[in-house]
Amino acid sequence: MSPRAAGVRPGPGWTARLVTVLVTPVVGALLAGVAGLGGPAAWADPIVPPGAPDAVTELAEANARAADATEASLDAEEQLGVRRTEADRTRREAEGAREAADGARAERDRAFVDIDQVSRAAYQGGQLDALAALLGSESPQAYLDRTSLLDTISTENQRFVQRFLDATAVAETAERDADARARDADRAASDAQRTADDAERRKADADREVAAAEEALADASPATLAALRRGGTTDFPTNIPGAGIAIEALRVALTQQGKPYLWGATGPSTYDCSGLVQWAYRQVGVGMPRVSRQQALVGIPVPYQDARPGDLLFFNQPVSHVGIYVGGGQFLEAPQSGDVVKVSQVRSNISGVRRIVLERR
Repeated sequence: MSPRAAGVRPGPGWTARLVTVLVTPVVGALLAGVAGLGGPAAWADPIVPPGAPDAVTELAEANARAADATEASLDAEEQLGVRRTEADRTRREAEGAREAADGARAERDRAFVDIDQVSRAAYQGGQLDALAALLGSESPQAYLDRTSLLDTISTENQRFVQRFLDATAVAETAERDADARARDADRAASDAQRTADDAERRKADADREVAAAEEALADASPATLAALRRGGTTDFPTNIPGAGIAIEALRVALTQQGKPYLWGATGPSTYDCSGLVQWAYRQVGVGMPRVSRQQALVGIPVPYQDARPGDLLFFNQPVSHVGIYVGGGQFLEAPQSGDVVKVSQVRSNISGVRRIVLERR
């Protein structure tokens, strides 16, 4: 897969000061591993309040499975778009290369007509057959042999011979390029089809897990649901001090406190974890990847002990949850179904911190 930017996309008024990573084939393979493509499922740690009863733990585990499956489904869908775009681009390149090869061959054929006329006028007898054989040969050694003819004919005729030799070389190169582009197009189409098949499987997994979690939530008692939501605050101040795109996004995100979690939602009335981050950055003119495992590749990594308000915090390995640090060991998150957007204590399963730094033009 060709390299593709997997980072923030500044909107009008912003310019990137930090370059994000590229999704190279190696990084793409890592993303596939993160998404669990082709491997066993690896569910995220459930979000369980301290001291919660077994019923709450079971509910949180169902939520975690549904959230993970939804994240993998969204990631596979996004990768499908990338693969299909790549396949279309590669197909167009292959068609262009074939047209160029056809044009190069036509030029070679026109040049051969001229050189054939020159050879008929300049050579008599058996030399014509020998010349035609050399000019028609496609081996590298024969090409060198053909060039030696330039020393045996007039300066005027050299121009015709050189044109044929040049046209032949261009045609051979164009033909090899067209063949290579065609193979690339076939591979890209196959990759896109495999990704489409995987996206379909991921969607079915997500639908199944979400249905199970919704059933568990519907069966839960009010006391269990209350225990699931225990902890955190929904009235954290929005006037966070500081400047920069990350602080602006955090302030906007804090205005969404109290809104319900919903698998796969990106606002403005409901959110999942990565949907909240994407929505907040969109409000300040910056495009972000859709899912947390791709958001975890944006910006620059910083140690947790150096985290500052506005940094993105990621949880679990592989990544399956994201929030925005507000300082003092707390972060804003859309935690899980049955809960709401709120500020919580940072949990022990934190797996990374990324800093987004952009500046006004």
